Amino acid sequence: MLRKILLITVAAAIGIFCIKGCKKSAPEDQPGKETGRTAAEYKAEAEKEITEDNMAVELDNIEKALDQDIQTEK
Repeated sequence: MLRKILLITVAAAIGIFCIKGCKKSAPEDQPGKETGRTAAEYKAEAEKEITEDNMAVELDNIEKALDQDIQTEK
């Protein structure tokens, strides 16, 4: 009797998940994802912002940001 109840419950749960499915979000709905900018646009922006005078500072900022990303992933 318990086996039948368990089987019916599992079958119902699988049926509900199959009918409902997974919610898929569009890329623009995903956090941290930017859309609409090309690599050329990023490069042009970087060339304007990074000069020979502030190159070392910008490199340090990038390294710090990467270290923070690595620490959050662990």
